[in-house]
Amino acid sequence: MDQKAFLVGTHRFSFQAGKPAEIMGVVFATPEGLEARPCYQIRFDDGREDFVPLSESHHFEIISEQDRAAGKIPTVVH
Repeated sequence: MDQKAFLVGTHRFSFQAGKPAEIMGVVFATPEGLEARPCYQIRFDDGREDFVPLSESHHFEIISEQDRAAGKIPTVVH
């Protein structure tokens, strides 16, 4: 069975830290003044979207839809 994947920011300065956001895909995003970089495109339950660089994997965890439903949400630790 396929499940949706969710990204949870675990750094206290992450946008909506500790809240699971559905991973919509991977895109190249270009922040102002920087080079393009691969990012997860994510969407929170409130409809807000964000882009999280794959290179910053030490600031987030990826969980399954089943983990989210069971309340197994990573703790914000940084």
